[in-house]
Amino acid sequence: MATVVIADVRQGLKQAIDDVFLSYGGVHRALPEPDGCLYIKPNAVHFTAHTYTDPRLLDAMLSYLRDHGYRRLAVMESCTGGNFTRLVFKVIGYDRICRRYGAKPVYLDEGPVVEVTLAGEEHPIRVPKLLAEQIIRRNGNAYLGLPKLKTHCMTTVTLGVKNQQAFPIQEDRMERHTRDTLPHRLAALYRLVRPDFCIIEGLTATAHGHFPPTALLEECLVPTNVLIGGMDTLAVDVVGAKVLGYDVCEVAHLKLCADWGLGDGRLDQIEVHGLELDRFTRRLPCTLLGRFHPEVRIVQGRERACVQGCKGNSECILEMLTNDHGGRGGWTLIFGKGFTEEDLSDLPGDILLVGPCAVDELAVSLGKRYPDKGIYTVPAHNDLMMNTRYQAKLSGVKPLDMVPLNPLVAALTLLQARMHGLTARIPPLRG
Repeated sequence: MATVVIADVRQGLKQAIDDVFLSYGGVHRALPEPDGCLYIKPNAVHFTAHTYTDPRLLDAMLSYLRDHGYRRLAVMESCTGGNFTRLVFKVIGYDRICRRYGAKPVYLDEGPVVEVTLAGEEHPIRVPKLLAEQIIRRNGNAYLGLPKLKTHCMTTVTLGVKNQQAFPIQEDRMERHTRDTLPHRLAALYRLVRPDFCIIEGLTATAHGHFPPTALLEECLVPTNVLIGGMDTLAVDVVGAKVLGYDVCEVAHLKLCADWGLGDGRLDQIEVHGLELDRFTRRLPCTLLGRFHPEVRIVQGRERACVQGCKGNSECILEMLTNDHGGRGGWTLIFGKGFTEEDLSDLPGDILLVGPCAVDELAVSLGKRYPDKGIYTVPAHNDLMMNTRYQAKLSGVKPLDMVPLNPLVAALTLLQARMHGLTARIPPLRG
């Protein structure tokens, strides 16, 4: 049986970390000091509050590892599309925490890339060369996953298995972001590379999707005060999903991992230590709150509209722009496939078409029907950069105004990233 520990953080973070490792005979038995480097992978998807692993845990973890003699430490991540990791680290303070403990920040969206082919996929994807050499092949290194306890509108939960979604470069994450392909992609990435140990940060749990607007956080945060850890990341995720209120059969990528034999996917075959699992009885919503500007017309395809791609990302961006950045209305957002005449009548303002389904079906006809309107198109699946760029433009928000940093500091951070071979795709800072 796999062992998973639910540790209470109210006794202190370092003590909770120690409790997780003690169930495996201590940290040096659970996570032996590697000959090379110990790479730590938090979830730093974006700098929006409570989308990322709490910096307090990263601080405590690096301090704990230093106290126990781990000499070579690195913190690696590649954030979501439309952003870049060096900026995220600077905003949320990971860069300063790394300096404090002599850990190396590793920005996986910078530097050379190599191709790998995932199980069940015909075409290769590009991953950072450093990742291929240091993590996929290991080469004497070790890998500690440090994800966040969150629900997710596209995948129900986002925990340790989904944490590997950062490994393809941003452009190569896009195509496999539909309801038919995303679970397989996540399982295939986990099959390619699995952490040696995983600890989910659950100081608070984040509900209502993966990207809650800061203005609406009171509705999205639930104090849980736990760390959930173990050597089998799939088993850790099964327990983490249960803490959030979901069975493994409700999380497609976890069920697929279990079917592929990539770990223990049955809760009744997992030995849970620490806090009792039955104390967690609340089911945290995984859907977005749906608080959009009332003067933005949203037109959704009647045949198809994937929450795992065009629908989910478009609505997530719109919710953020509306609530956190004062985005204006008076325009139309269209995604999906299968539209009627009624759907397309009297569309207000300029029009944004998101995704290949909507673009292929409507771009030409809407251009002829509304010759005096601006028609903007995002032809690819899950193109967060283009989607953010055009929604910000139509909402009257400058991308630079979305960054909680001095504009000069943000610009210099971007220059540094580009000097180091930035592969991330980001909107022009001034729109």
